[in-house]
Amino acid sequence: MLSLIDTTEINGSLKVFNVKGDMKPIIKHLSKTQKKQIPFAAAQAINNTLFDIMKAEKAQLPKKLDRPTPFTMKAFKINKAKKTMLVGDIHVTPQRYKYLKYAIEGGTRTGNIGVPTKHAKLNKYGNIPMRKKGLIKNKNQFISTINNVSGVWERGHYNKSGSFTSKGKSASTALKLVVAFNNTVSYEKRFPFYKIAQGVARKKFQRNFQKTLKRAIQTAR
Repeated sequence: MLSLIDTTEINGSLKVFNVKGDMKPIIKHLSKTQKKQIPFAAAQAINNTLFDIMKAEKAQLPKKLDRPTPFTMKAFKINKAKKTMLVGDIHVTPQRYKYLKYAIEGGTRTGNIGVPTKHAKLNKYGNIPMRKKGLIKNKNQFISTINNVSGVWERGHYNKSGSFTSKGKSASTALKLVVAFNNTVSYEKRFPFYKIAQGVARKKFQRNFQKTLKRAIQTAR
């Protein structure tokens, strides 16, 4: 019968397709009409497996990544298989893969990368809130290089309690680094997208195919 599906991984996409195995044990017991149902059953099994994979990927995202946003939680998309083409895939959408690839593949990111310091005010997802002026939050913040450190700096002062604030007036002024600009940032693999998908595929496909084939045969005309 149809054996375990094969998988091909590339650039955040896991292509899933069936491998033809020994069909004789099934075919010899089927009528001509029932045999015609096999491609339909195989396509349904692939698609059901893809949705099983998507469910597992979504469940693992919050466990592997720190507070993923609703936008990130919608990272996965499925291209369904058809009975005329028994190939389907689940992949990370291109817009989200631009940043999720570092969690999936690891690697080094280059460019003028903003890294928040302990002084940065982050949103509930642990990210720097973006505004119309980019990283600049208020009139006391500015982009500069000070003592060979480039980033977003903030002017302010320390109040009587020793806390830094940019509000009010004071004779003494101070600076704090809010966002540091790094030329390179290295990432380790944190989200095993392919491993999760392949594990679910191996576990679910055969079971899904048996169900869809049984249903297809029962409804064959």
